[in-house]
Amino acid sequence: MNSRSFLLAQAQVNDRDGDLQGAEILYRGFLAECPDHIEATRALGRLLVRRGDLVAGIAVLHHAADLSPASAEILADLGAALGQAGQERPAQLTLLTALCLNAIAVNPGDIEARFHLGMTLHQAGRTRFAIGAFREAIALCPDFAELHNNLGIFLQSMLRNKEAVTAHRRAVALAPWNAGHHCNLAHAALAAGQLGEGFAEWEWRPLSPPRDFPQPKWDGAAFAGKTLLAHAEQGFGDTLQFCRYLPAAAALGGRVIVECRAPLVSLLARMPGVAQVIPWGEPLPPFDLQIPIPSLAHVLGHDEDQRADHEADHGFSDPPARPAAPHRGDMSRRPYLTADPARIDRWRARAARDGTRRVGLVWAGNAAGRDPLRAIPPDALARLAEIPGIALIGCQRDGADSGGRIGLTEDWGAEIADFDDLAGAIATLDLLISVDTAAAHLAGALGQPVWTLLHAAPDWRWQGGEAAMDGQLDGRGGACRWYPSMRLYRQNQPGDWEGLVGRVATALRHWADGQQTADRMGTIASS
Repeated sequence: MNSRSFLLAQAQVNDRDGDLQGAEILYRGFLAECPDHIEATRALGRLLVRRGDLVAGIAVLHHAADLSPASAEILADLGAALGQAGQERPAQLTLLTALCLNAIAVNPGDIEARFHLGMTLHQAGRTRFAIGAFREAIALCPDFAELHNNLGIFLQSMLRNKEAVTAHRRAVALAPWNAGHHCNLAHAALAAGQLGEGFAEWEWRPLSPPRDFPQPKWDGAAFAGKTLLAHAEQGFGDTLQFCRYLPAAAALGGRVIVECRAPLVSLLARMPGVAQVIPWGEPLPPFDLQIPIPSLAHVLGHDEDQRADHEADHGFSDPPARPAAPHRGDMSRRPYLTADPARIDRWRARAARDGTRRVGLVWAGNAAGRDPLRAIPPDALARLAEIPGIALIGCQRDGADSGGRIGLTEDWGAEIADFDDLAGAIATLDLLISVDTAAAHLAGALGQPVWTLLHAAPDWRWQGGEAAMDGQLDGRGGACRWYPSMRLYRQNQPGDWEGLVGRVATALRHWADGQQTADRMGTIASS
């Protein structure tokens, strides 16, 4: 028996005899030599749990489960330990995983058990293993559309968008009537930069709110002498992103009117080619054709030649540009919204120059539907207020209480009545820092500098090729295909807002130093 085998054998003897301290020392000594030994790792985890060190025991059992993801026995140990620690949901998921593995061991062809195994692994945050489970299930049952659909969802959550597109295409081919499969294909294709296919598939989405107009849906053809109603859907962000296509629609010869939520009315009314803007709930004037505003991207096509040039600048590796559509829409690099000069003057009067740089901050979406994936705990942002040369200005509506925890220089949030007000405020800033909210879209549409802070697997619109995604992990941020004035920063790990804010704070410090250097150079040049 060699020395390693002796260590393990003696550890097992001590463990069995109740000498937990001696057994732990021996297990750790053995694992220092053989760190990936499954049984020794499991035994150490079980020992630590028995001794009452639940935190350490759970960590070791997690490692054992990673070493042997198909071991129902290890997962049962881990589930029991999580239950003892009061982590009921993780315990339930872990034990359910063990049950699925037991069922598969009894009947390897049990597709239902394999389906539930993949779903449970994903819910437990073990998506890499969930992908493997679904691939094994597909090998046994290749014509089950839901397997391909969920595989695509899991792949996209790990930013493997082109693989996700392949999976979703197969799901659509197997179940072409399923609108959900089409929508998932849309999201994956758009995230992968395949805009033509993505926007075509996105037409399967359910409208929010549902609309049932007797007038036909516009198909992108010229409509001289007719009136087109472009109506907004639920999200402010979608409206701000896709209203860029309204002037292109108006250029086709007809009259364009817009229906949207009240806070957007005065802002959109200044857009070229928009004849009238009607708030939701108000009577609509007569019109001949209608279309949801996001659908303009599909019927008008996209300025793909320009998109390809933009992506080449930033190292995106997407397919070659296809020929432009006859009436292609505007994905241009120019701002397409403008702030009201009177409102700019009002906000500028609030922010007299004192040598500091005005940096606006939006840390969450609306309070009614606050999403933890798009909301940063205010305490995590306090370090931004400590950066010299920065005046940190709150632009978060309904965020006055949280603003005190950040240490804002000023808080404008309570005075921002609508998006026209917000546009005026943003126009006076040197930089806006925002989570994934309509404020970020607005700053981009205005052509104002904006840094958008994203969770680890962001929405399709904030993705655009491997180089862009990699750039979001370093100090320079990633490029945004939709808004040239925007830089993107995303979490390294799901939920790690602290780490993200730390990187942004470093980038902001460098940015502020650069701004001060530019000011000094300008002073020297003018003297």
